[in-house]
Amino acid sequence: MSEESLRRVLDVIDRIGYKPNVYASLLASRRRYRIVCLLPDFEPGGFWEIAHRGVMRAYEECRDFNVEVEEVRYDQFDVESFRRTCADTLDNPPDAVLIVPMFREQATEFAERLDARDIPFVFIESRLPDTSYLAYYGMPVARSGYLAASLLLRDRLADEVACFRFLRSGDAVSNTASVRQEGFLQYLREHRPGCRLEVDYLYPYACGENTEILDRFFAAHPALRHVVVFNSRAYIVAEYLRERKMEGLTLLGFDPLERNVQSMKAGYIDLIIAQKCETQAYRGVKALCNRFVFKTDPPCRDNYMSMDILTAENVDYYVDLRTE
Repeated sequence: MSEESLRRVLDVIDRIGYKPNVYASLLASRRRYRIVCLLPDFEPGGFWEIAHRGVMRAYEECRDFNVEVEEVRYDQFDVESFRRTCADTLDNPPDAVLIVPMFREQATEFAERLDARDIPFVFIESRLPDTSYLAYYGMPVARSGYLAASLLLRDRLADEVACFRFLRSGDAVSNTASVRQEGFLQYLREHRPGCRLEVDYLYPYACGENTEILDRFFAAHPALRHVVVFNSRAYIVAEYLRERKMEGLTLLGFDPLERNVQSMKAGYIDLIIAQKCETQAYRGVKALCNRFVFKTDPPCRDNYMSMDILTAENVDYYVDLRTE
């Protein structure tokens, strides 16, 4: 083709805005891509079932583009389970990974190994800022802890606030809960410097042991009136309060699980901070799919989701609107 003919063709392409049919090109190449999603395991009705729905919704939209989406799950209370899942993922390296980085140290190590192999990865629910992640989808975690403190204490005087965390194997701690606690403490330093955060640890499943722990805790803090739980298990404390017929405490938790909502309607959870977990997972998988199919990266690296404040008066009307 002569230079003049080439110029005319380029002019036409520019005028009509022609773009190659990416879908046809991908099918013609027969290239398949595999995205692995590392999620905590869940039972029906559990918090991570919501993220699973987002992964499956994205998969339905991606699979026609030769993109496979695979979920692998780990025990969120067992750091060795997370390590094994990471090792198994690297034994059969995927093209990209979506990660819930429950354990900070181990997730950082895994992210570094992915980066060394040039495997892109996305975080949801919380992030590890010193890693080379492609994108993050989730609420601003430290700010959600700050918000929790503000909601509990803005119009109230308190000398102490109870915080119940959950035990994990090997003395590991939840990255999300730890960052939320940091945000909560920041609010105390700035606005309630005389208020103490009294932290105790519960078991995620052992009801008998939890009853004994809570009995001892509240016996040692008879004047305490404010309680925060930094994850979706506020219902464990709420159900204890209901069983013991303890009134007059203000309890704040995260995520509108069915048991949390039931406790809220019964008057034992006052406030819930909700995050759009399904949307987080959906957008995370789609970002990785778009990198392969359309060769585009997310315009923003940190994609913060809203922090929605729920009460007994509005919880029945809370809907995670899907706008993607």
